[in-house]
Amino acid sequence: MKAHHGWAWIFYLGVLLAATLAAWLGAGFWAAAHAQGHPDRLAEIRQRGVLIVGVKKDVPLWGQLDPRSGRIVGLEPDLAASLAERMGVRLEMVPLLTAERLPAIEQRRVDLVLATLSDTPERRQRMTMVLPHYYASGVNVLARKSAGFRAWADMRNRRICGRQGAFYNRAITVNSGVDVVALYDNHLAITALREGRCEGLLYDDTNIVAMLQEPAWSREFEMPLPTLFITPWSIGIHRDDAGSPLADFLSQTVVEWHRGGLVADLERRWGIPVSAYTARMRSLWRQRSDQGWYCGARVTSATPGECL
Repeated sequence: MKAHHGWAWIFYLGVLLAATLAAWLGAGFWAAAHAQGHPDRLAEIRQRGVLIVGVKKDVPLWGQLDPRSGRIVGLEPDLAASLAERMGVRLEMVPLLTAERLPAIEQRRVDLVLATLSDTPERRQRMTMVLPHYYASGVNVLARKSAGFRAWADMRNRRICGRQGAFYNRAITVNSGVDVVALYDNHLAITALREGRCEGLLYDDTNIVAMLQEPAWSREFEMPLPTLFITPWSIGIHRDDAGSPLADFLSQTVVEWHRGGLVADLERRWGIPVSAYTARMRSLWRQRSDQGWYCGARVTSATPGECL
């Protein structure tokens, strides 16, 4: 099964990072050549005294409404607070649904989006995705502990619920022989799992982690397998802000998050197991060579692809 996991990671990440770095650097050179014709968004934010960040309010642990205070809390709001503190400004958060994230950036209703935003080729055509990535997620399985799954191959010919239209359904069926029961939406799939009509649920690993915070799930269920189809998350900003002081500031801040271990600290604060991605990125950005930092002091054309 390790071969399946490695194939998915290497194929997707190789294509994504090559295209992303090319777009990032190309846009940066374009922006530098036209800097005099575009306002400095970072200076505007500092002059305004407020950083406006689009966040999620419906993703437990990552961005959710606190029923007691009515405030938006979670790991990503904490990262947004870190950005505002480093800028020396006040933070204003705008709650966004998944479909509202790109329009909010394109219409400049927010300065940036920090909202479980996966870096995909389609999104990079409409906005600038800041490098390095700050997190990553993928697909895993929520399974009954009694099933004893320890590898994806263990689920061969077993009924595993999922959502219709998920891009990974066919690949998991072909590679692991899983009998994927694709239901109309995640709610129906979760209900089918709870009622025992399937032995596991294919779902985003971050959602599974949140579900397992609840005793009703953690008593009988677990997430026992390595995550597949890992997709990195980026801070999103307007296309015209590529290569700008704002983009450079955000990029350098994410570097400091990795190097200083902030993401791992926040995972522990919110009861999220420190992910392999978080641990790997911290190790890479803290690694030194004879020439200095292995990944470099900041993101440049010489930054190794694994550091992005």
